[in-house]
Amino acid sequence: MKNAYLLLIILFSLTSYSQTTFGYETATSDAGALSETIEGITLYTGFIDIAIMDGEGLFGSTGLIAASFTSQDIAVFSFSEPVDVNSILAIELQYRDLDYFFEPTGGSNSSVTASLVSGAAAVTLNWTGVTSFTVSAVNTTALIGFDDLIISPSSLSTDEFTLKTVKIFPNPTTDFIEVRGLTTTENYNIYDVLGKEVKRGTISINEKIDARTLENGVYFLKFENANALKFIKK
Repeated sequence: MKNAYLLLIILFSLTSYSQTTFGYETATSDAGALSETIEGITLYTGFIDIAIMDGEGLFGSTGLIAASFTSQDIAVFSFSEPVDVNSILAIELQYRDLDYFFEPTGGSNSSVTASLVSGAAAVTLNWTGVTSFTVSAVNTTALIGFDDLIISPSSLSTDEFTLKTVKIFPNPTTDFIEVRGLTTTENYNIYDVLGKEVKRGTISINEKIDARTLENGVYFLKFENANALKFIKK
């Protein structure tokens, strides 16, 4: 009995250690998006007029939350590397009962629709190998907020192209960005902080991407089967 109890403690400790909770306690604002790095993984959160607020324990929040008092219908979450997404606390600041739609990118995962009751829901996602995801209010706009995004390092074993050695230069940029570290020709997409695709194309080794037509702000450069890189256009 004692050995079994000790085993349970060890298993619980390993599980707890492998999880990371992004609660916006150490997040910083960067050109219209929030950035928080914990245990080497960076989460970027973007939506209109995003700010860090004191949740005051409302909606089941713990400490600070990412929220806005501007009505909107979409939020974008992006990671510096593929992760397994376990759950998130979804909030509607007007305490309304409505649905949020969660759409992942990366891995082989299904979308999730969650029903908020009195403005909140603890949403279980259980996604693997996710590089980013969007959350949208279904058939309406909302005063959205989020807290306690729980992730784990990706459990997927993959030989896919990764970006651990790929860098963007210069960053911030005013005209062109050079992608250093590519070893093959890659297709790419560029998204703004609201998840809207603003540019796509193909880039080869030693080529540059023209960013002159982009408005000033934060963007995410996404390659196929890889994580996203954040850059700033000034």
